[in-house]
Amino acid sequence: MKTLIFVLGLGTSCVQDKPLDNLTETGATEQAPAEKPDEPVGVIPAADCQQVDIGDKACNFKLLDQNGDVWELYDHEGSVILLDFSTMWCPPCQAAAHYMQPLQDDYAAAGVQIVTVLIDSLSYGQAPSEVDVDDWTNMHNITTAPVLQASRELMLDNAAIEGYSIGGYPTYIYINRNMEFYSGHAGYNDEYVRRTIEEGLNL
Repeated sequence: MKTLIFVLGLGTSCVQDKPLDNLTETGATEQAPAEKPDEPVGVIPAADCQQVDIGDKACNFKLLDQNGDVWELYDHEGSVILLDFSTMWCPPCQAAAHYMQPLQDDYAAAGVQIVTVLIDSLSYGQAPSEVDVDDWTNMHNITTAPVLQASRELMLDNAAIEGYSIGGYPTYIYINRNMEFYSGHAGYNDEYVRRTIEEGLNL
């Protein structure tokens, strides 16, 4: 099976203390504990999903969006999904964020969902607040592309047990209509991102 390798050199990115890895395996053998229906719980490990190779099924996750609503990945099965993992302290993330709403505007009718997963606030390692998410959407004129209030605890796992292993920001992960990974890279290049979205639409 082809391993998901991030394409580097598409633009500058912020590197954290761990080098960029493949997506991390999340194929836990038992379901996560039951949660309240509308509780944002981050990544939900399950036996039928893992996040290592091209073609692997993405694990579901739930997070609050900029409107205070719970956004759930599996609610968008049937769409091509672009996950943008960004932090507020990262200048390349801030520069790339201006492209998220135009991408959503251009591809919404084709069934594409652009989603920003905001991992850190302006302070490294500190989870963003509701105010931070609101500031991010306002700064970058985001109206219909969800911006999710995440955290390292809810979404990342460098121990390769569950969650995503992200070594640089911004990182983009592409999911096809069957909730399977088909591409991923660090750094933003508008032409490359659009080409990769269109690849997903033609799968």
